[in-house]
This record gives sequence, structure tokens and C-alpha cells, in this order.
Amino acid sequence: MFDIQEKNGKTVVYLKGEINAQSGLELKNKVLGVFKTKDFAALSFKGVVYMNSSGLREIIDLLKQSRKDKKELALCEMSKDIRDMFAFTGLDKVFKIHDSESAALG
Repeated sequence: MFDIQEKNGKTVVYLKGEINAQSGLELKNKVLGVFKTKDFAALSFKGVVYMNSSGLREIIDLLKQSRKDKKELALCEMSKDIRDMFAFTGLDKVFKIHDSESAALG
């Protein structure tokens, strides 16, 4: 589902496959675990082939919790379809979305 790596002292979570209620909840819990010791995480959507509204809801919940805990969450490397989903729902104005991983880590 996902792979977590450290790059230049920052955490990058590489998502793979489908993001749905189950995988989204697992992702949210894993990133909240990262936030116990780190102040930043980037989610790379490069390997995501599909995301439904339940998966999106878990990512929104993750953003809410990260803001409450004063942590920074960035999203990057989205396919056009997923980027369009964020734009259509207005979430592109709420999340920090970057075209590349290097921009997200910048």
C-alpha cells in the first residue's frame, strides 16, 4: 500500500494502488505515528491508480489532525485524475499540493 522513506531529514510516504476506506485509515494511522517524532510528511501519489471518496475522507481527517497537532502535510506527484478530484472538491485550496517530490520537500 505504501512505503515510508526519509529524504534529507523529511519523511516521504509513497502511496501505491488504491486509496479507499481501509487503506486510507491505515495510511492515516501510519502518518500520525510518523508525526509523533516528525513535524513534516509528504504523501507522494505517484503510484496511486485510484482513490474513492472514502480514501479522500481519510486524507482530509489526516490533514485536520496534523493541523491540530501543528504538523505539516504536503501532497505531491498526483495523476491528472486525482488532481482533478482535489480541484473539483475545492480541496486544492486546502492542501499544499506540489507537482514534484522535490518541490514538496523544498
